[in-house]
Amino acid sequence: MQIWQITQHERAWMGQGSQALLDTALTAFFASRQCPGTAIRAAMDWALEQARAKHAVVSGFHSPLEQSVLKVLLAAGSPAVLVLARPVAGAKLPPEWRDAVEKGHLAVVSDASPPAGAARRLTQQLATERNTLVVQWAQSLVVAYASPGGSLAAQVALWHHAGGKYRCLCRPPFSADLRWLERDFIIFRPR
Repeated sequence: MQIWQITQHERAWMGQGSQALLDTALTAFFASRQCPGTAIRAAMDWALEQARAKHAVVSGFHSPLEQSVLKVLLAAGSPAVLVLARPVAGAKLPPEWRDAVEKGHLAVVSDASPPAGAARRLTQQLATERNTLVVQWAQSLVVAYASPGGSLAAQVALWHHAGGKYRCLCRPPFSADLRWLERDFIIFRPR
């Protein structure tokens, strides 16, 4: 598959698939590695709604719930942008990703100039950097669940304090690090 390069958001990017997806209105989707059943249910309802409406979603699609959302989107032929923490060049894409790339439903992108000595395996630092890249592409943010005390909760707090607009799909337990979220909380209700 052909790899393309672009410069956007003051950074060089490389990718495979439909470059045009990067110019659409993208909604970022995030979920912690471990989520309660209510978050899973809400996220799957949300994913089905996005798939039916063919709304484009951008994410690292790394946590189990994020991967499930990606499967729903790809099965419906809905547009998605997957941001890898490691370079796209040399990445071995699973068959269902390759198929979606070939059909123009999926763009797989990464930073074209990762830091020297960047890890080959996903580390917490790479995941945090990847999530920051995802937010750069997005026009809106959706958080299915951010585990209290977790790294995603810390990132959501940073986005919140920077004035970012987001919504949560289910009511999290409001620990001290998420107390501010309680007043901005929006529950997703499928149509």
